[in-house]
Amino acid sequence: MKTAFISILIPILFLSSKTFAQKDFSGGLLLGISASQIDGDNQYKYKKPGLILGAYVNRPLTEHGSLKIESYYIGKGAVLNEDRTDGTTIQVFNTSLHYVEMPFLFNLQVHPKIDIAAGIAPSYLFASKLTSYKALVEKSSYTLKQFDFQPIVEAGFYLTDKITTNLRLAYSLFNIRKDPMAIWYNNNLSLVFMYKLNK
Repeated sequence: MKTAFISILIPILFLSSKTFAQKDFSGGLLLGISASQIDGDNQYKYKKPGLILGAYVNRPLTEHGSLKIESYYIGKGAVLNEDRTDGTTIQVFNTSLHYVEMPFLFNLQVHPKIDIAAGIAPSYLFASKLTSYKALVEKSSYTLKQFDFQPIVEAGFYLTDKITTNLRLAYSLFNIRKDPMAIWYNNNLSLVFMYKLNK
C-alpha cells in the first residue's frame, strides 16, 4: 500500500509545483469505480468492483488535442457467487488485484462538452489475494506478473467547467499470469470523475 500512496502522491506534488503554475498545464484529482473481470478464468461479466483514486495532469498539444498523464490506485479482479437451491448464496472464488496505474492518453476534443481519448496504461501489481470458497489460496500455487500494460479508450463528458466524467475500457496486452498453463487478461470498465484544480 505504501507503493500506491507514493505513486498517487507524486502527481499531486507536481500539481502544486512551479511547473504546474504555467498556463500550458492543468490538472486535478480523480475518483472513480472500476467493474472488472478476468478473461481466461472461465467466468464472464464485470462483477468485481474496485476503487480508483489518484490525480492527473494535462498539457495542450494542439487547439483541440492534449496529452493527459494520470497516476492512481485501482482495484481489479474477478468474483463468482453461486445461488444455492436453498436460497442462500456462496462465494465460489474471489480474485483481488491491487495496482498502481499510470496511463498516458491523447485527448481529442470533438465537441465543446465531449472528449475522446486513447492511450496505454502501464500498471504495477503491489498486492493480490485469491480465495476459494472463502479459504485463502496460497501464493505458492499461482504466480502473477508484477507489470501489466493495457490499451485504454475513453469518452469524457464535461459536467461543469471543473468536473468531467469519463467512461473507459481497458484490456491487457499480455497474459498477467506466469503459470505456463494459465492465461489471464485484465478486462475493465471504469467510470471516473475528474476535478480540475486550476482555472
